[in-house]
Amino acid sequence: MKDFKRLILAEANQISILHNAIHESYLNRNQDHAKWKNACETFHSYKSEIDPYIDRVHQETEFIDRELQEFVIVFLELDPMFFRSGYIKEVMLKKIKRAPLTGKQLQRLREIVLNAINSRPFREFKAYCRLASTIADTKLQSSVEKIATHGEGARKSRAKLVLDHINQKPLMN
Repeated sequence: MKDFKRLILAEANQISILHNAIHESYLNRNQDHAKWKNACETFHSYKSEIDPYIDRVHQETEFIDRELQEFVIVFLELDPMFFRSGYIKEVMLKKIKRAPLTGKQLQRLREIVLNAINSRPFREFKAYCRLASTIADTKLQSSVEKIATHGEGARKSRAKLVLDHINQKPLMN
């Protein structure tokens, strides 16, 4: 299986560099329109090595293939931040909960949910809540309850949102 961690981090970095070049050249587009136009063309024509996997994420209704499952889980674990990554994560989170997953994969996803509670004030947070309701076990529920009870500020609020979703469905064994 591919080294998805290395691949995702490298591609996220490259996409961010290209996207930042657009913003930097935009500030001086009146003096150097060609530089800005070139930055835009370079960004939009860039073919990332993760594009085939992202295309599959969007096309497939269920993640049955183990390689695609691993790509999605590693992507969510790394939580890369680049242009449109939040939209990609929303699709991944929606579809991964329907996949036939191993116990180890489920545990990794539970850790991803806890990381989201601790550090994720972004648009895809509701998708993390929905995932939590599908994969929750007593250990995850207990961890989230602790944060909801003893956490502070936004972290506590996010834990309460996750807990509300978990309490809507029966827990996994």
